[in-house]
Amino acid sequence: MADAFTVSGHCLCGAATYTAMASSQDVSACHCGMCRRWTGGPLLYIHVDDKPVFTGADAIGVFRSSEIGERGFCTKCGSVLFWKTAGKDSYTFTAGTLDDQTRLRFTREIFIDDKPDYYDFANETERLTGAQSTATYLDSSDKTE
Repeated sequence: MADAFTVSGHCLCGAATYTAMASSQDVSACHCGMCRRWTGGPLLYIHVDDKPVFTGADAIGVFRSSEIGERGFCTKCGSVLFWKTAGKDSYTFTAGTLDDQTRLRFTREIFIDDKPDYYDFANETERLTGAQSTATYLDSSDKTE
């Protein structure tokens, strides 16, 4: 496992900020229907290792989108911030909200069988179907649906 490092980020208006520890610079894309409906496209995210520290927590809304997932957003500007496992402190933050995106690398696509035909990524990535994603990520809390 790589050395842990601090990540920080914020919403568009700056009302909600976060810091957390991560041990990977890998970015994943989720193509599930809920993520595409939520973001207008695939959800690009990075997994963090611990519970984040928030400032402006009163500006963070949380929507329970499924039996296992909760989605966090800024209630002031609407920015998509995170997906987390319901009832656990396991978070993924949207890559676009990170303050420093320079070392990130796009490595994985999940729910590839749900991806619509109108877009493709050029990167070579690990591609997992919905069933593979569920089996692989449910235990590690990295699943985003």
